[in-house]
Amino acid sequence: MKCILLPLWIGLLALPAWSADLDHAAQFPTARQPWKRAGDEARFAAYRQEIKNLMELPPAQVEAHPAAVDFPGAPPEGAVRMERTVTVDTSVPRWHSTGLYAAPGEIITAMVPAQAAHAGLRLRIGAHKDLLWSEKIPVWKRVPEITRAFAITETSTRAANAFGGPVYLEVPADCHLGELKIRIQNAVAAPLFELDRTDLALWQQELRLNPAPWAELVGKKLVISLPSANVRQLDNPDAVLEFWDRVVTAEDELAGQTNRTSPERFVLDRQISAGYMHSGYPIMAWLDQSAKVADLISLKKGNWGFFHELGHNHQRPEWVLAGTTEITVNIFSMYCFEKICDLPRQGHNAMSEVNRQKSLQAFFRNPSALWTDKPFTGLMFYDQLIAGFGWEVFHKIFIEYRDLAKSERPTTDAEKRDQWLIRFSRTAGKNLGPFFQAWRIPTSAAARKTITNLPVWLPEPDFPKAYLAAP
Repeated sequence: MKCILLPLWIGLLALPAWSADLDHAAQFPTARQPWKRAGDEARFAAYRQEIKNLMELPPAQVEAHPAAVDFPGAPPEGAVRMERTVTVDTSVPRWHSTGLYAAPGEIITAMVPAQAAHAGLRLRIGAHKDLLWSEKIPVWKRVPEITRAFAITETSTRAANAFGGPVYLEVPADCHLGELKIRIQNAVAAPLFELDRTDLALWQQELRLNPAPWAELVGKKLVISLPSANVRQLDNPDAVLEFWDRVVTAEDELAGQTNRTSPERFVLDRQISAGYMHSGYPIMAWLDQSAKVADLISLKKGNWGFFHELGHNHQRPEWVLAGTTEITVNIFSMYCFEKICDLPRQGHNAMSEVNRQKSLQAFFRNPSALWTDKPFTGLMFYDQLIAGFGWEVFHKIFIEYRDLAKSERPTTDAEKRDQWLIRFSRTAGKNLGPFFQAWRIPTSAAARKTITNLPVWLPEPDFPKAYLAAP
């Protein structure tokens, strides 16, 4: 990594936001002083109404919220406001990164051609769209709602967000306006690297030092929104994005997904709406992943969590049996570990040989246990199929499910189990009925009868007898 001398304000941005002396800290939740819901429901309800009112203000009435400096952050004092023309390919739906940042409370203006008004486009300020209002979230570490989007209904659209944030153009599905040139005024330059478009030397010398507090790394198949502090010394964004493009391509290929219309997107956040990460658009993760998501050395060691969330975006309900949402998703994590990272597919500690033996023994020695009770126990069912038949069988079956006519798709859990048994058995050329029965996965006698002409397959002789024996 090259050693470079950074401007003083960049070093300051790298400090934790709460390290500043914030006069208003008691008025809003922060990482250092989170708000706890228990016993304080009235304040939570009042704050919800306050933020709701704030989010409905017309741009001319918006002022910077004191929490914005804490998160997502404000540009440093003296940062130049600029005008930039961006080109947007409207055949690609969802968010388009502009490399610009709206300062908290300041109006930005987007000017579009006449044909783009009333075409469903929106001007978005902010990447952190997760809402934290749910009563299931007991603590707030940031303001629960901090992004806004404005419909573009005129050739000139003014927008403002009290919390500021990265600026995006949102394109609806099935937009046929071709390439549009859109001019944006009064925004701050942000670090932006676009694979195969941005000059690497210019990135290293200048672009990664742009003053906005959030950066964008844009690949062909995946985009990353992360704190600028994590890219200030990033020399190889091209290699990072090429890695992620390979990951998404691999998951697309395994799932038989051939109709991708837009890249996936990761957004790092101080607090998200559910779990440690969650799928969707964008895929959300906590800030502690910021140091890993663009670190090629770390990525090559495998990132089960990100592979997992991308896997959720590839699951199909037809082959996700009841109770296996958090099981079958890890087929994609294993695939990426093996095919992209060139590592053993059992990359999670729960899948180590010692833990596998313990989990299988615990399951098979407990007749009342369900194979879906524990995600990594259930994953071992699929891992045995991978070991026995390879990835190509899964690929063929996923394509088969993809191409099913509506009338052929399973609609009940029983139908899903029967179809998975029959389709996998026929594709593999083996009778998996006894294997399913060993795992106590219910299937119908009729389904099992249809594959009796095939030779029986088990992962090992007398399976699961070895796991029932005393240690």
